[in-house]
Amino acid sequence: MMRKLKAQILENEEVGPGLFSIRLDVPDTLTVEPGQFFEIKTDVRFLRRAFSIADMHDGGLRLIIRVVGPGTKWLATLKPGTFLNLLGPLGQGVKLPQEGPVMLLGGGVGIAPLLFLARRLAESGITTDALLAVCSQNELICVEDFGNLTREVMIATDDGSCGREGLLTEVLPSIPGFEEAKVFYACGPEPMLAALKKLEINKPVYAFLESRMGCGTGLCVGCAVKNNNGKYIRVCLDGPVFDLGKISL
Repeated sequence: MMRKLKAQILENEEVGPGLFSIRLDVPDTLTVEPGQFFEIKTDVRFLRRAFSIADMHDGGLRLIIRVVGPGTKWLATLKPGTFLNLLGPLGQGVKLPQEGPVMLLGGGVGIAPLLFLARRLAESGITTDALLAVCSQNELICVEDFGNLTREVMIATDDGSCGREGLLTEVLPSIPGFEEAKVFYACGPEPMLAALKKLEINKPVYAFLESRMGCGTGLCVGCAVKNNNGKYIRVCLDGPVFDLGKISL
C-alpha cells in the first residue's frame, strides 16, 4: 500500500563511475515487491524523482542510482544519517512464474531492479540465471549479489573488457541456459528492449520500463507508452513491468 515515509540513509557508497548504492532504514511493516518503485523528494527539483527498488534485505531498502542531473547529484552527496522523504511503493509488482528456469537480462543500471527479483525467485526455489551487460567492466554492479542468488551469472561488455564481447542481444542466443529458460525478465535502456523484442524469442519476456514521471500515481499521464493496439498505458500505474510482446517500442 502506498504511503509517505521518512527513511534514514544507512549507507551511500559509490559502486562505479557515477553509480551509487543507497541503503535506507525502513519500517519492518513495509511490504514491497520486485518491479515496484519509490518517488523521492529532492532539494533541487519541485517534482519527486522515481527510483526502482534494487533490493530489500536484512531490514534495508536498497536503491542504485546513476548521477545524470542535479537531483541524482544531490542524492549522491548525502551522508549516512540523512533522512529522505519517500512516497511508495508505487506500481505493480512482478508476478512470479510457477516454474523455471528463469533468465534475467540486465543492461547498464537496469541490472539493479532485477536483483530484488533474483532474491524472490531464490526464496521461491526457482532456478534462475542472469546475463548482465554493460559498456565496460568498471560499470558492472551487483555481480557478487547475483552470484549468491542465481545458478549462473554471465557477463557481456561492449568493449570485451569482461565476459563475452558484444551487446546483450548479440550474446544472448548463444549463452548457456538460453534454450532451457521458460521465461525472461529484462531491464535496461529502451534500445536494448527494442532489440530484444526483434529477436522473437517465442517465450514470455517481461520488460521493466523506465519513463519520466510527474506524479507517479497515474494522474498526469506523463509516463504513458503505447501498447500494440495503439492505446496508451501508464508506466507508473499499469506497470512498470509489461509483456514485451504487447507494447510498442
